[in-house]
Amino acid sequence: MKTMLILGVLVLAALPTAALSAETMTAGTKGNKPYLEAVEKTTKQATVIGIDKASRYVTLKGEHGDTLRIKAGEQVKNFGQIKVGDLVKITYTERLTIHVEGAGTPEMVTQTSSTGAKPGEKPSGSVTERTQYKATIVAIDKKNGTATLRGYEGEDFVITPLHPENLDKVSVGELVVFTQTTAVAASVEKVAAKKK
Repeated sequence: MKTMLILGVLVLAALPTAALSAETMTAGTKGNKPYLEAVEKTTKQATVIGIDKASRYVTLKGEHGDTLRIKAGEQVKNFGQIKVGDLVKITYTERLTIHVEGAGTPEMVTQTSSTGAKPGEKPSGSVTERTQYKATIVAIDKKNGTATLRGYEGEDFVITPLHPENLDKVSVGELVVFTQTTAVAASVEKVAAKKK
């Protein structure tokens, strides 16, 4: 599945950025505690213009005519289903949430999951990585509009909240939880035949 991730990153980097892009940010409170969520999603597509089955190289053409030749590793299931003219779609989503919860232990946890195509389907797959970082509030400086957090390894760092009034809604000893989720999904789709 790492190959799908690499494929996705290569296609995203190589194709022009004029494709669909959406960004949202929500800030407020949940349970009277500060909350922030930011999401950015980008979708790119390219057309398969060449396939070297023996070496597993696929040549893609972007929406603006640029081309990219990539190797589809053995992890790309159902490689034989890819045909010239197929459309490759890559969606990259990044989400960050920040919220405050009661006292606890600072920690960092990372989870990774992946999916792939079933036998006989066009190649597709996704990789999602979620990292959660919890830090303890050790000091609040309302005069300067900052808070000092202590991470799981004992390091202190100062943050400046987006909304300084949120410092009134938190207490020393509570945890600030940062969760970053990154997902890359790739699919190969057959282009419908044009009606005559």
